[in-house]
Amino acid sequence: MPFLRSILLPLALAALCAHAQPPGFSVTTIATGINAPTAAAFLPDGRMLVAQKDGHIRISTTPVDQAPVTLATYLVLPVDNSAEHGLVGLWLSPYFPTDSLLFVYRSTGDQRNRLSTFKHLGSTALASSETLVWETPVYTGCCHTGGAFAFLPDSTILLAVGDDYTPANGQDMASAFGKLHRFRWDGTAPADNPFADTTAGPLNADGVLKTIYCSGLRNPFRGHLDPVTGRFLIGTVGANNHAQAWEDVHLAAPGANFGWPLCGEFGRLPDGTCDDPAFTDPLITYPHLGLGAAITGGATYRGSNYPAAWHGRYFYGDFIRGWVKWAELDALGAVVAQGTFMDTTLYGGTQANFCTQLIPGPGGDLFYLSYYDIPSFTGAVKRIVHTPTAEPQCVNAQADITLGTGPQLTVTFTAQAVDPLGGTPSYAWTWSDGLPGTPGDSVQHTFTGPGAFVAELHVANAVDTVLCASIPITVLPHAVAMDVDLLLDGPFDPLTGWMRDDLRVQGLIPESEPYSALGLTPTAGPGATLLPGALGNTGPEAVVDWVLLELRDATDPALVLDRVPGLVQRNGQVVSLDGVSPLMMTAPVRFAHLAVRHRNHLGVLTAAPLDLGTTTLALDLREPATPCAGTDARRARATLRTLWAGNATLDGLVSYVGADNDRDAVLVSIGGTPPTAVSAGYLQADVNLDGLVKYTGARNDRDQVLVTIGGLSPTAVRPEQLP
Repeated sequence: MPFLRSILLPLALAALCAHAQPPGFSVTTIATGINAPTAAAFLPDGRMLVAQKDGHIRISTTPVDQAPVTLATYLVLPVDNSAEHGLVGLWLSPYFPTDSLLFVYRSTGDQRNRLSTFKHLGSTALASSETLVWETPVYTGCCHTGGAFAFLPDSTILLAVGDDYTPANGQDMASAFGKLHRFRWDGTAPADNPFADTTAGPLNADGVLKTIYCSGLRNPFRGHLDPVTGRFLIGTVGANNHAQAWEDVHLAAPGANFGWPLCGEFGRLPDGTCDDPAFTDPLITYPHLGLGAAITGGATYRGSNYPAAWHGRYFYGDFIRGWVKWAELDALGAVVAQGTFMDTTLYGGTQANFCTQLIPGPGGDLFYLSYYDIPSFTGAVKRIVHTPTAEPQCVNAQADITLGTGPQLTVTFTAQAVDPLGGTPSYAWTWSDGLPGTPGDSVQHTFTGPGAFVAELHVANAVDTVLCASIPITVLPHAVAMDVDLLLDGPFDPLTGWMRDDLRVQGLIPESEPYSALGLTPTAGPGATLLPGALGNTGPEAVVDWVLLELRDATDPALVLDRVPGLVQRNGQVVSLDGVSPLMMTAPVRFAHLAVRHRNHLGVLTAAPLDLGTTTLALDLREPATPCAGTDARRARATLRTLWAGNATLDGLVSYVGADNDRDAVLVSIGGTPPTAVSAGYLQADVNLDGLVKYTGARNDRDQVLVTIGGLSPTAVRPEQLP
């Protein structure tokens, strides 16, 4: 049973479980104050039986059409009410009221999942009238009781049982758990079952349980037999690894193996089908994508109260997410159309729905059970009614994809509406990205991200315009190749316009990025290392040193969104850790500033946010025309620009005297005295990147600090132009 998942969810999730319906539809409350309702059935006189998880069955004292509806005790059964166990399902015999039998599926005190019958006596039933139909062996797990059920026209029964919280049971053909069973009213297997033979006992000659009709099920909580087509659809609740799990609707077929656990969290293709052709693919499937989900399948609408477009559609809900969706099947049982019926995101509204069962009811309406009815957090019975109006009726509005990786995501939107006045409704789509709207019942729009967007559909007829749908579209972060060029002033050679690669030549460039140790940990974590051959290039493409690229928030540039280490070549090109390829970053938003940083040079920030809605971003910080934030953020070197050198203390300020000044950092690095001493290695105070820290003499590092602060006044400073 799926409902225990919600007990563990924070109350904030309640907003996800609120929803409303397309225009013309509304939800009315039939009964409230029910303790954890799990199943319901309608008596021929319009009264309703409601099962509670704790073993109580209640009966409405009047038909559901006669308000107010109150509930009285009908039958109390002993159950194992722990975890996901309890009273799961109840159904009237197909021969009711002739035989007056009520079928009940529950977990018993001796830890068996049992299907049995009880005799209906008008307003009560006798517990002593129980007759066993079929039951599982003793279960040992907490969860996954199943409960999908149907009476077949040949007087056999279908009952699906979960895997007893043991995934291997799904493929164990000697186990009753994780299977759809077909048996007679006495619990025996029909001779035409896919695994039946004449071998004595419950197992066939191959050791397979004879009652098995389908296998490979996790928690088949709800099922529905369409009386017109004879199809039995099983809603199977998915696993708890929300990064990998899927929710499924399966179409029963003799001998089908739906794959669990080999086709479950794993073993799937991107569209949710099984990667092993030996398994039967789900008819309908959707991924968790990091969020909770628990499917409640479902019911085929065969009533007459809803507009004709809804006839024959299969409705299914999600207990966690709080929506109800629909699907149309063709003559072969394939899904040819699907869409949303109830959803706050699409239609607004505040009605709560922790749906444990969808059931066709008297009068041609769909009913459902709400396990928790906000704000009381007690259960309720709800009825979905349709009231004809003159405004256009929205039948369907959907997107072929609502989530995808950028930078561009092209979405096809389709819609269907009915004009009660007999005219042809008009469709108008608007986009939250600011681009012009599009008319039509089938349109395409390309969103550029990353970002969250909304597509709204308004439908109009001669008298009114209604908002039919508000569909959220998410363009996920994508990889951007950073075509960035920069020059570091310390190793810059004005004669060539390139930088020197002394550190590489001397074998001093470290294998691992140095920035984590300096407090600038990359987004992916510390320890990125060079790939083999990264330092093998010579000439203009030789590596000079490690650098950092940062994507920063467009409105608050102090906020770092992504930080990635890379390498800079002599010609200024920033490359990835193979020393050749473009450096890749993840674009978390559409627009962001770019900052470039080095361990002993002052960083630079773009003056304005850059458009990341692309696969390649070009930025040349060598060019004087490239705007940067702040004042004198780069040093002018003839027709080129370089990053200021000398920030040996990495404090964002180059200074010659005073606290934490960079001249003293040079002295400390060489030992303090004598000033002619030299230190060799990959050192923070080596601001000209020649592999040596020198205080005096040719190419010493102290002079580089003086040059950066202006050279005239030792008290001058050069601040970094980063927030």
